[in-house]
Amino acid sequence: MSMSAKDRGRLQVSVDVGVCVRVGAALAAAAVVIGTAGSARAHGDIDKPDTPAPAAPAAPAPPPATPPPPAPAPEGAAAGAEPGAEREVEKKEEEEEKGTLGLDLVMGWGKVPFAVQNLPGAGSPAVTYTRADAVPSNVQSFILGGSVEVINNLDVGLRVPFTFAGFSPDGSAARSTTGVGNLELEGEYELELSEHLMLTGALGLALPTAQGDEIPPDLMNANANSVDATAFDRFSLSRAAASARGYEDNALFEPDRFGIIPKIGALYRLRGLSVEPYVKVENLVATSSKLDEKYVGELVAAVRVGYWVHKQFELALRGWVNVGYAGSDEDKQTAAMLEPDLVLRFGPVRPYAGVLVPLAGPPSDNGFVGVRVGLAGSF
Repeated sequence: MSMSAKDRGRLQVSVDVGVCVRVGAALAAAAVVIGTAGSARAHGDIDKPDTPAPAAPAAPAPPPATPPPPAPAPEGAAAGAEPGAEREVEKKEEEEEKGTLGLDLVMGWGKVPFAVQNLPGAGSPAVTYTRADAVPSNVQSFILGGSVEVINNLDVGLRVPFTFAGFSPDGSAARSTTGVGNLELEGEYELELSEHLMLTGALGLALPTAQGDEIPPDLMNANANSVDATAFDRFSLSRAAASARGYEDNALFEPDRFGIIPKIGALYRLRGLSVEPYVKVENLVATSSKLDEKYVGELVAAVRVGYWVHKQFELALRGWVNVGYAGSDEDKQTAAMLEPDLVLRFGPVRPYAGVLVPLAGPPSDNGFVGVRVGLAGSF
């Protein structure tokens, strides 16, 4: 076993002390012998044979060498901790967390339906509007979310979406607008099956707070006096936000619809690896007679795989599909997405970034691509 310089120094001092003790004892014994012999001669006892000097006492054994220090603990674990101690520390931190707060931003670019403004001309002295199905847009979709643990293993959360978007139709003036999406209330229950596996069940309610009116497919040269351009623009804004997010959270961006969203998921963790699948059903019920489809149903299945390559650095890959099973032909389509992510960790705060890549369905057909950045924290 190798020994540090400090330990070799301690051993050397111990050896030197032992040597000094033995040398001192030998010198003391010699002094006794010399003193005894000198005293005998002084008293005339020269003819008597010298009495042998008593044997010198044995020198004490040197103290044992200081044992070498224990090997350093692995990265991210406490010194001397048993395997799995790091996970125990993380588990304790999670048990102490009573709430979360986060802001998620997706910036997207693609084409959406839009009510294009036609300026007065020689043949049409009035301003009119016509629907175009592929107008370039750029959108910034924010979701502010938070949750709090009300009782053990039961969380109640809220998500508030708000969006900014700009539209650039060919041959017409560009326009921009803002809007609020559907507020979502959610209750989630966690069930820990083992040290590494947890199941979750949730129920979300999307309140019909999103703004906008769906653009009629047959809108053609409609007089401006009969058109609510702001309401049409906000419908286009909601469609752009949903597309940029890859149809993962359509219930947040459906005007005039109330959403009921049951969801089940799981979380498996082993050291730095995590696997998180989930399945949810978005039941979207019309709250306005203006909508042709009274019910739209979508099934969303997703999985996330992440690995902490360092205690402050995670690489992850997410993928999901949205399968529309009820509604119009436009609603009953399938979208598929991939999203590579990078997550950092600074105590209870985790900034993250990712790129949303469409593989199939309306987001892909309309040329959408998205960039996600966000910040999540716990308290």
